Amino acid sequence: MTATPDRLNDPPAPAVPPLHGLRRLVDGIGIAGGIAVALMALHVVLDVVARNLAGLPLSGTTEFVAGWYMVAIVFCTLGSVHARGDHIRVDLIDMIAGPRLDGLLTVFTSLIFLAVAVAMALWGIDDALDATLRGERVEFTAWALPVWPGRWLVPLGFALTGLVALLDLGRGVGRLIQSHSVPGDGA
Repeated sequence: MTATPDRLNDPPAPAVPPLHGLRRLVDGIGIAGGIAVALMALHVVLDVVARNLAGLPLSGTTEFVAGWYMVAIVFCTLGSVHARGDHIRVDLIDMIAGPRLDGLLTVFTSLIFLAVAVAMALWGIDDALDATLRGERVEFTAWALPVWPGRWLVPLGFALTGLVALLDLGRGVGRLIQSHSVPGDGA
Protein backbone atom coordinates (compact mmCIF):
# COMPACT_ATOMS: atom_id res chain seq x y z
CA MET A 1 0.00 0.00 0.00
CA THR A 2 1.35 3.40 -0.90
CA ALA A 3 1.59 6.23 1.58
CA THR A 4 -1.23 8.71 1.31
CA PRO A 5 0.03 12.29 1.08
CA ASP A 6 -0.92 14.79 3.73
CA ARG A 7 -3.84 16.62 2.11
CA LEU A 8 -3.12 19.98 3.69
CA ASN A 9 0.48 19.91 2.45
CA ASP A 10 -0.20 18.72 -1.12
CA PRO A 11 1.13 20.91 -3.95
CA PRO A 12 1.19 23.77 -4.59
CA ALA A 13 3.72 24.35 -1.85
CA PRO A 14 4.20 26.40 0.17
CA ALA A 15 0.60 26.60 1.27
CA VAL A 16 -1.15 29.93 1.04
CA PRO A 17 -1.76 31.56 4.46
CA PRO A 18 -5.41 30.41 4.89
CA LEU A 19 -4.37 26.78 4.29
CA HIS A 20 -1.46 27.18 6.67
CA GLY A 21 -3.90 28.51 9.29
CA LEU A 22 -6.26 25.58 8.70
CA ARG A 23 -3.30 23.22 8.99
CA ARG A 24 -2.35 24.72 12.35
CA LEU A 25 -5.97 24.64 13.57
CA VAL A 26 -6.49 21.00 12.55
CA ASP A 27 -3.15 20.00 14.10
CA GLY A 28 -3.81 21.95 17.30
CA ILE A 29 -7.24 20.44 17.84
CA GLY A 30 -5.82 17.01 17.00
CA ILE A 31 -3.18 17.53 19.69
CA ALA A 32 -5.98 18.39 22.12
CA GLY A 33 -7.48 14.97 21.33
CA GLY A 34 -4.10 13.38 22.08
CA ILE A 35 -3.90 15.23 25.37
CA ALA A 36 -7.38 13.90 26.20
CA VAL A 37 -6.03 10.35 25.76
CA ALA A 38 -3.23 11.02 28.25
CA LEU A 39 -5.56 12.71 30.75
CA MET A 40 -8.08 9.89 30.49
CA ALA A 41 -5.37 7.30 31.14
CA LEU A 42 -4.10 9.26 34.14
CA HIS A 43 -7.62 9.73 35.52
CA VAL A 44 -8.45 6.02 35.18
CA VAL A 45 -5.13 4.97 36.75
CA LEU A 46 -5.70 7.33 39.68
CA ASP A 47 -9.21 5.93 40.10
CA VAL A 48 -7.95 2.33 40.12
CA VAL A 49 -5.13 3.14 42.56
CA ALA A 50 -7.46 5.06 44.89
CA ARG A 51 -10.02 2.26 44.77
CA ASN A 52 -7.51 -0.54 45.43
CA LEU A 53 -5.24 1.17 47.96
CA ALA A 54 -7.66 3.30 49.91
CA GLY A 55 -11.03 1.81 49.02
CA LEU A 56 -12.11 5.25 47.78
CA PRO A 57 -12.79 5.43 44.03
CA LEU A 58 -12.77 8.84 42.41
CA SER A 59 -16.35 10.01 42.06
CA GLY A 60 -17.45 10.53 38.47
CA THR A 61 -14.60 8.82 36.65
CA THR A 62 -16.88 6.83 34.35
CA GLU A 63 -19.02 9.87 33.60
CA PHE A 64 -15.97 12.06 32.98
CA VAL A 65 -14.53 9.46 30.58
CA ALA A 66 -17.82 9.13 28.70
CA GLY A 67 -18.85 12.79 28.67
CA TRP A 68 -15.52 14.50 28.12
CA TYR A 69 -12.48 12.36 27.31
CA MET A 70 -14.00 9.97 24.76
CA VAL A 71 -15.83 12.77 22.98
CA ALA A 72 -12.60 14.79 22.74
CA ILE A 73 -10.59 11.78 21.59
CA VAL A 74 -12.98 11.01 18.73
CA PHE A 75 -14.05 14.42 17.54
CA CYS A 76 -10.94 16.53 18.14
CA THR A 77 -8.90 14.11 16.04
CA LEU A 78 -11.45 13.63 13.24
CA GLY A 79 -10.28 16.53 11.04
CA SER A 80 -6.61 15.71 11.56
CA VAL A 81 -7.10 12.06 10.67
CA HIS A 82 -8.94 13.02 7.47
CA ALA A 83 -6.37 15.69 6.55
CA ARG A 84 -3.52 13.20 6.87
CA GLY A 85 -5.38 10.42 5.06
CA ASP A 86 -4.98 8.17 8.12
CA HIS A 87 -8.55 6.91 8.04
CA ILE A 88 -9.43 3.50 6.62
CA ARG A 89 -9.11 3.52 2.84
CA VAL A 90 -9.21 1.00 0.05
CA ASP A 91 -6.61 2.09 -2.50
CA LEU A 92 -7.18 -0.70 -5.02
CA ILE A 93 -8.85 1.57 -7.58
CA ASP A 94 -6.38 4.39 -6.92
CA MET A 95 -3.49 2.12 -7.93
CA ILE A 96 -4.91 1.40 -11.39
CA ALA A 97 -6.76 4.66 -12.07
CA GLY A 98 -5.50 7.28 -14.44
CA PRO A 99 -5.55 10.99 -13.53
CA ARG A 100 -9.09 11.52 -14.86
CA LEU A 101 -10.62 8.62 -12.92
CA ASP A 102 -8.59 9.60 -9.86
CA GLY A 103 -10.00 13.13 -10.11
CA LEU A 104 -13.56 11.84 -10.54
CA LEU A 105 -13.22 9.53 -7.54
CA THR A 106 -11.77 12.33 -5.43
CA VAL A 107 -14.64 14.66 -6.40
CA PHE A 108 -17.24 11.95 -5.70
CA THR A 109 -15.85 10.89 -2.33
CA SER A 110 -15.22 14.49 -1.28
CA LEU A 111 -18.82 15.45 -2.08
CA ILE A 112 -20.13 12.56 0.00
CA PHE A 113 -17.73 13.29 2.85
CA LEU A 114 -18.62 17.00 2.74
CA ALA A 115 -22.38 16.29 2.74
CA VAL A 116 -22.08 13.92 5.72
CA ALA A 117 -19.80 16.33 7.60
CA VAL A 118 -22.18 19.26 7.07
CA ALA A 119 -25.22 17.19 8.09
CA MET A 120 -23.47 15.89 11.21
CA ALA A 121 -22.16 19.36 12.12
CA LEU A 122 -25.67 20.82 11.84
CA TRP A 123 -27.10 17.98 13.92
CA GLY A 124 -24.28 18.42 16.43
CA ILE A 125 -24.94 22.16 16.72
CA ASP A 126 -28.62 21.49 17.39
CA ASP A 127 -27.78 18.86 20.01
CA ALA A 128 -25.07 20.99 21.65
CA LEU A 129 -27.30 24.04 21.76
CA ASP A 130 -30.09 22.03 23.37
CA ALA A 131 -27.63 20.59 25.94
CA THR A 132 -26.24 24.06 26.63
CA LEU A 133 -29.66 25.62 27.17
CA ARG A 134 -30.61 22.78 29.52
CA GLY A 135 -27.28 23.03 31.32
CA GLU A 136 -26.80 19.30 30.85
CA ARG A 137 -24.85 17.74 33.69
CA VAL A 138 -24.44 14.54 35.66
CA GLU A 139 -25.49 14.88 39.30
CA PHE A 140 -23.54 13.32 42.15
CA THR A 141 -24.15 13.46 45.87
CA ALA A 142 -21.90 16.44 46.52
CA TRP A 143 -21.33 17.93 43.09
CA ALA A 144 -22.44 18.04 39.45
CA LEU A 145 -20.32 17.43 36.35
CA PRO A 146 -21.34 19.67 33.44
CA VAL A 147 -21.27 17.67 30.21
CA TRP A 148 -22.77 20.23 27.85
CA PRO A 149 -19.40 21.78 26.87
CA GLY A 150 -18.23 18.41 25.51
CA ARG A 151 -21.24 18.36 23.19
CA TRP A 152 -19.72 21.25 21.23
CA LEU A 153 -16.74 19.09 20.22
CA VAL A 154 -19.00 17.09 17.89
CA PRO A 155 -19.89 19.94 15.51
CA LEU A 156 -16.35 21.32 15.81
CA GLY A 157 -14.85 18.02 14.69
CA PHE A 158 -17.27 17.63 11.81
CA ALA A 159 -16.83 21.26 10.72
CA LEU A 160 -13.05 20.80 10.49
CA THR A 161 -13.54 17.54 8.63
CA GLY A 162 -15.90 19.32 6.24
CA LEU A 163 -13.27 22.00 5.55
CA VAL A 164 -10.71 19.32 4.75
CA ALA A 165 -13.25 17.59 2.47
CA LEU A 166 -13.85 20.92 0.74
CA LEU A 167 -10.11 21.20 0.07
CA ASP A 168 -10.13 17.64 -1.28
CA LEU A 169 -13.01 18.58 -3.56
CA GLY A 170 -11.00 21.48 -4.97
CA ARG A 171 -8.01 19.20 -5.44
CA GLY A 172 -10.17 16.65 -7.27
CA VAL A 173 -11.55 19.31 -9.59
CA GLY A 174 -7.98 20.45 -10.22
CA ARG A 175 -6.99 16.89 -11.17
CA LEU A 176 -9.93 16.69 -13.56
CA ILE A 177 -8.91 19.95 -15.22
CA GLN A 178 -5.29 18.80 -15.51
CA SER A 179 -6.32 15.39 -16.87
CA HIS A 180 -8.08 17.04 -19.83
CA SER A 181 -4.77 18.54 -20.90
CA VAL A 182 -2.92 15.18 -20.68
CA PRO A 183 -3.49 13.20 -23.89
CA GLY A 184 -3.66 9.40 -23.69
CA ASP A 185 -3.93 9.00 -19.92
CA GLY A 186 -5.95 5.81 -20.34
CA ALA A 187 -8.97 6.92 -18.35
